[in-house]
Amino acid sequence: MNFKDFIKTNYFRFIYMNILSVISGAAVIGAGYVQMYFLTDVKNKDWRGILVTVLLMGLLYIGTQGMIYYIQFEIRIQEEEYNQQIRNKLARHYFLDQRNHKVADVQNRMTNDLEMVRTNFFDWYIIIPFYGAIFVSALIALLSINWMIFLVSIVVDVISYFIPKLIQKKMEQATTNVSKQNKYYLDVLAKWFSGLEELRRYFAGAKLFKIGEQASNKVENAHIKQTAAQQELIVLSGFCNLVGQMLLLSLTAFFITKNAIIFGAIMSVQNFAANVSIGLQQVIEGLSFMKSSKELMGEISRDSSVINKNEADGEDPPLAFTTKNLSLNFPNGEKLTFPDINVKPGEKILLSGDSGAGKSTLFKLILGELKASTGKVEFQNATGDTIIPDMSRIGYIPQDPNLFPGTIKENITMFNDQLDSRVEKNVNEVNFNKDIKKFKNGINEELDLDKINISGGQRQKIVLARAKIHDSDIILIDEGTSAIDQKATMNILEKLLNSKATIVFIAHNFNEHMRQMFDREIYLSKE
Repeated sequence: MNFKDFIKTNYFRFIYMNILSVISGAAVIGAGYVQMYFLTDVKNKDWRGILVTVLLMGLLYIGTQGMIYYIQFEIRIQEEEYNQQIRNKLARHYFLDQRNHKVADVQNRMTNDLEMVRTNFFDWYIIIPFYGAIFVSALIALLSINWMIFLVSIVVDVISYFIPKLIQKKMEQATTNVSKQNKYYLDVLAKWFSGLEELRRYFAGAKLFKIGEQASNKVENAHIKQTAAQQELIVLSGFCNLVGQMLLLSLTAFFITKNAIIFGAIMSVQNFAANVSIGLQQVIEGLSFMKSSKELMGEISRDSSVINKNEADGEDPPLAFTTKNLSLNFPNGEKLTFPDINVKPGEKILLSGDSGAGKSTLFKLILGELKASTGKVEFQNATGDTIIPDMSRIGYIPQDPNLFPGTIKENITMFNDQLDSRVEKNVNEVNFNKDIKKFKNGINEELDLDKINISGGQRQKIVLARAKIHDSDIILIDEGTSAIDQKATMNILEKLLNSKATIVFIAHNFNEHMRQMFDREIYLSKE
């Protein structure tokens, strides 16, 4: 995410908006310059001069205000177009980078972080040419009135430029911390509200409210620190502005008494000096705000960098895998240690074990959703060579299957129209054909994720059919038939275990006949 790409969004709009911004800034000083002659005409009772200067000032002020409104409107369009490009790049990057991303982190990046960059960077950049034009035009106006007044303004402005740099680093840290704490807050909400029903069942609302309040306080404190740093900058700049105005006003009064400048300059010089200080102050503030977003923009750039599909895919389809010295440490001090496992191509493994021994956790380590504390997982191809796997070839049926807004067919094909012709066959293989007939629109029934219109068993059958229709080379099934009756489970297992895929199946309530259907059983013990 950078300024160059923002400009590329619409070169023409960017150029003429900056030109209008400079013109409107210069017009503000032009109106003030006319005001100097207006005041002199009032003192001299020159009614014709008064009428002309009033008309000129009105024209300049109204024109300037109109341009400012128009610039703000057009720049907001540019910002939204650019943000849309960034969101698309972020989505593509997160999809292709083969990493597990927390929903809260993605939400924070695509909403809060982009809004912070817009507020602290892109909303300021257009202000800089406007106030820069005010600053330069005001200096020229002061020079045309008296060179000594001009020099005093320069000295004051130089001091004003360097003082705010004292807190530049603090602003950068404060801006980055806001993003960090907001991400933490969203993560807390995602973790706790995902189990809201369980919290209600055991009347654990007090804990939910306490955790939520603590996370919210961290966000609040981060925003307060950011605001404090911003206000500190404003106060320092304002103090320099006040001192400068007092010096210039005194100097102007002295020159008027000596008839070195016209009477109208008594107010105009003060206005020009104020505009010089305000112009410089706003430019400095703008640059400071923009620099404070540099680190955050760098993070967004990394998360939106282009990943080619070839880079995202592994070398070969994975057919087997091994685990070596695998363990996972938890923040509370607990540790899960796993035995070394060697799963051969096409093997059908029943994974069982003690409650809490880490069966589901093992799957997440294999899929890369969790990072192991020690050890590693290696995948092999058909010839037994260790490879970087194409993770899209690994099917995963979790305890709580993931469904998406769309039809039953789309959830099976995962929106790939080329697989439509194979849907019926795979629906039959997972014993889902009888269920399909119960729906008004059959396979084209729309799934309502807000008011679930399918049973838990039907959800599992959809995901089982999804894994089969995509020819997953390895299928990890975590209690994938727990909501399906035993007779249907037997039918599904027979067809599933006759496939060429490598299958690891977690189950607790299988009878001896079901166990015998697998090549072997791996039992995990809790130490």
